[in-house]
Amino acid sequence: MRNKKSSFRVPQQSIEDAYSLTPSSVSLGFPPERTLEYFGQVSSAQNERALERIKEHLVASPEQELFMIVTSPGGPSGAAMSFYDTVRFVLRPNLVTIGSGDVDSSGIIILLSGRKRYVTKHTTLLLHMAGRTFPNDKRFTAREIAAMVKEDRLKDTQYASILAEHSMLSHEFILSLMEKNTLLTPDDLVKYGFVEGILS
Repeated sequence: MRNKKSSFRVPQQSIEDAYSLTPSSVSLGFPPERTLEYFGQVSSAQNERALERIKEHLVASPEQELFMIVTSPGGPSGAAMSFYDTVRFVLRPNLVTIGSGDVDSSGIIILLSGRKRYVTKHTTLLLHMAGRTFPNDKRFTAREIAAMVKEDRLKDTQYASILAEHSMLSHEFILSLMEKNTLLTPDDLVKYGFVEGILS
């Protein structure tokens, strides 16, 4: 769940100093029979539902573009990376993803699974470091906590690596954005190279 009050907004001047790309406005049509949705929290159940639709499409029309609209507050990063790896390296569909509304945390990995990526003009992306929610009265030893910290740092590194691969930003710079709970706008996403354009 995002906390906009604590989110850091990337200074516009710093973006313009680094990149000269002009945000592009595009118009696409989405045939209902080739459009699916990834709405809600990232989870194994959501993955299974979306992957089933992708497989059906690959059997019927393997070369045609398939469109997936993504709106997600995030969820377990491992589930998001499993979906990303399955789409990008196993099934390899001609997938176009469209971010709409809030696409936060591990939901960004779902968005980046597309060969081509777009966002609507009301889309925002929130980057942050890995974290955990613990049940009440749950007890952990120091060794268990150390193992969790080690795992979270690895997830942060993997997450930043995927974002760096699909943008013009360095791994280190993305980690710095994550540390500041950075909120990205559609214009930021185009200028950074995360998406092809903004739907109009």
